[in-house]
Amino acid sequence: MEEEIKKTENEESAEVQTIQQCPLTTKRELSKNPLLLENCLPDTISEASVTSSNAYGMMLYDAKGKEKETPLASDDRDKMEFDSKMSGNGNQNYRNGNQKLQLVEQTMAQILDLPLDSIDSCSTALRCQGMLLIQDLSQVEPSHWPKEKLLSTCIASVFALPSIDTLQSQSKEEVDVQALYKQTLEAIESMLKSLLAERPNIDELATLLEHLMPWMISGQAHERARAANTYVSLLKFAATCPTFHVSPDGCPKLGRLIGQLCLRLSDPQEEIGEQAMEGMYFLYSLMLRQKGFENKSDSLEAEEIQLYEEILGSYDPTMSHQNITHIIQEFLPYLTALQITELLLTAIDCLKEANRSTTAASRDITSVILQRYMHRLHGQVPEIVDKIYQQLGSIYQYQDRQIMMGVLAQLAHTYMAEVCSALLQCPLPIDRYASEMWHVLTKTCSNDDLTLLVNVLLKKLQLSPKVTGNYITPLAAASAFSKLLSMPKSSEVALYIYPRLLMALLVQVHYSIRHSVIKNSDSQEEFEPVGYIVAALKTLLLAVRCYCEFTLIEKERGWELLTSCEDHHRGVGLIARIMLQTSNYDLLRILYLLVPFLERGDEEHQITGLAFFSELLCMSEARRLPKQYSLYRLKRGLANENPVIRALCIKGLVNIAYWIGKEEVKIVLPAMTKGLSGMDGQLFVEAVAEIEKILNGSEGADCICDISLSLQELFSDERASVRASAICLFGKMVKRAKKNNKHAMRHQVLENLVPLLLRLEEEDPDIHKECSYALNESFQFLGWKLPKQVVSRKAWPEHEEVLDETCQYLVQKQEANLQRFLYQDLYYTQSELLPIKRASIVFLGFLVQHMDSKAGTTDLEMIIHALEGLMHDPDASVCIAAAHAHERVSSVLSNQKERLESNCKTEAGDTAAENALRSSRALNSIRHTPSRLLAVINLWRSANGN
Repeated sequence: MEEEIKKTENEESAEVQTIQQCPLTTKRELSKNPLLLENCLPDTISEASVTSSNAYGMMLYDAKGKEKETPLASDDRDKMEFDSKMSGNGNQNYRNGNQKLQLVEQTMAQILDLPLDSIDSCSTALRCQGMLLIQDLSQVEPSHWPKEKLLSTCIASVFALPSIDTLQSQSKEEVDVQALYKQTLEAIESMLKSLLAERPNIDELATLLEHLMPWMISGQAHERARAANTYVSLLKFAATCPTFHVSPDGCPKLGRLIGQLCLRLSDPQEEIGEQAMEGMYFLYSLMLRQKGFENKSDSLEAEEIQLYEEILGSYDPTMSHQNITHIIQEFLPYLTALQITELLLTAIDCLKEANRSTTAASRDITSVILQRYMHRLHGQVPEIVDKIYQQLGSIYQYQDRQIMMGVLAQLAHTYMAEVCSALLQCPLPIDRYASEMWHVLTKTCSNDDLTLLVNVLLKKLQLSPKVTGNYITPLAAASAFSKLLSMPKSSEVALYIYPRLLMALLVQVHYSIRHSVIKNSDSQEEFEPVGYIVAALKTLLLAVRCYCEFTLIEKERGWELLTSCEDHHRGVGLIARIMLQTSNYDLLRILYLLVPFLERGDEEHQITGLAFFSELLCMSEARRLPKQYSLYRLKRGLANENPVIRALCIKGLVNIAYWIGKEEVKIVLPAMTKGLSGMDGQLFVEAVAEIEKILNGSEGADCICDISLSLQELFSDERASVRASAICLFGKMVKRAKKNNKHAMRHQVLENLVPLLLRLEEEDPDIHKECSYALNESFQFLGWKLPKQVVSRKAWPEHEEVLDETCQYLVQKQEANLQRFLYQDLYYTQSELLPIKRASIVFLGFLVQHMDSKAGTTDLEMIIHALEGLMHDPDASVCIAAAHAHERVSSVLSNQKERLESNCKTEAGDTAAENALRSSRALNSIRHTPSRLLAVINLWRSANGN
């Protein structure tokens, strides 16, 4: 009995070792021997061997059932819906079909767990069983089973095994490793041929060969040999299959197939090279079939092979370059532009191998294509450039990188615009690989090509993001300019493009600060774009040797102004002024560029151009401009809705007044004054400072009062710089009003005396300086002599003698305006600035003390009431100042009452009753006299909710 069992086992082992190539024979023989695998496989696998011949029927039934269903999101839902439509045996068969698919997946999972350092009969049987199951599933639509995944699993399990010698040395059992290995390879070839026999067409062939391509470029010779052998075997099967169909459209991946075989022609292993050449013959026969040549036999005759040798050449390891050149030339009629691109990309992709032979083959392929067939690559440039960018990170050999950069340089020579556009699609910020590509492109370009390159980049930079919605392309162009202009070779082209590039970068800075955050589409990281554009601007200035200008801009904090949303136009103006100071020789070119520049573009475009243009109008060469481009354009700008444009037009008009004539510009002074309305405080004082330069004569008399009235509103601006500028300009307006319209200006001077005196107490030295200047002009305007102690830096609460002298001076000189002064001072007791609030309280006390009998009783009572409230202020210094002021006002009020009583007693000639009646009437008259100060304070209190 044991002998029979051994005999049976030996027969079964012999059958396993003699599997035929024909896939039908393989299925038939294995399905007839279900006991073949039981000794080495789990129960689930042996069960599969019994029913494997029926597996494809179950799956086909399953597939047909699913075709009738509407696709749903869940496989369980599909199964439930299909089960509801089935009944009886059909339902049972459907479940069996799912079980078979699960069985295949379990088998593949076990194959993945097999060790890759040894081979035995058990692992060989398991691999063969997995391939058998894939063959059974081949008649089912691929959409219903994971065909690609299963194929990759089987191929990797076999091809990743060590070499035969290594397997033999590592085998612990006395088994014929070579026989088992040969059996496994034959099984995988049989599986692939079976799949191809089910769908004998060029698309299926390309799909199957795609699984072998990663192994064709392996660094291990035995892995490449296995892949090449299987590769050629499939090509031979397709070439000798009478039913194989080649579409008139050709093979979709023909370029990739040719590339893989060409690379193997230079393989160090001559056997692999010979196989690759043989594969070329079979592939060429398929292309002949595409042209209408039919193959009616199941093999290639010797005459045909000899013919292909004559056409494509014979294998010669020393002549691989000639072989590759000749092969590509012969296949060219069958290659589309896309397939030529695939061939080129295959050559580039293999450079990751860092192998001398494949590097040489890659160089041969790329040189042939770029030298002879460059005209066929027009529409494929972006894909090629992207491939080079993607590959740079994984290629470290210098000579390999040189090949890729040579491809880039030759492409750029023919298709500069396309290459430039493709490089701009690289992720931002520019990484080291994109930077290297820009450097190589610049370094290898001729002067003409470099000029073309910068013009292409400039057009991309000049795109308006607001119009296109694309903020990335201009930013990428600016970053590219940073790389390009940093090379010494670019100095000449930088001078050529300097004016246009300068203005384009300044405009893009304006766009970028309005759209301050950009998200990278690849990494999803956010970054600030303005820094990259400013970097390009700095590089440009250094490239054209504007070293002095660069230093001055940094010193004046010009880059900070330029990148501020509110101060961008000020930064642009600063750059223009600095260039004027250093006599920049390109300013005339920029001036002529700006003439048409201002006629187009959106708001950011116009503001940036006008800011530069208005400064350049100081040049003597600007006199050559016709009035329609200077005077008339600026006049129209005074009516623009944007206050920044109006302010820039005012500046421009003042600048041209020095060479076109002030009288002609002064005609538009009313329009300039009207244009001040609606401006921000800082913008307002800057515009007024410009207008003030041309306010001489009677033409500006009316404007002075209007301007000074608006300036008063800025005395309380929250920005100290704005307050200081407004106070200084008010002083200048007062000075100019001494000769013209003096009566109208007097009222404004009196309205601002107390506010200016109080502003002296601010801690900011600039404000104190400007207040001193404005007070000097105001006192001179009124004909007074300003005491020097008033404008000293002594704080009033600490040096009350200064304030005492000032109040005494005001009471003596301006008795008619004392109530006005009280109102102004009382208003500032509610100031948010502590020094102003404290100074107003102290000032109030001394002013009332010197007014004495000149102050009304009702006004004094109101002042006392206000001071009583301030005596409870959170700040201690305010409370103390209010207490002292309250004491002085109370003393004045008591003195008034005592004098009134004394006057009543000493009246001669009146009876006691008449005196009492007269005294009562006098008191009632004082108490019921309407007080202007009382009305104003009540109004102020109601407005502020007090």
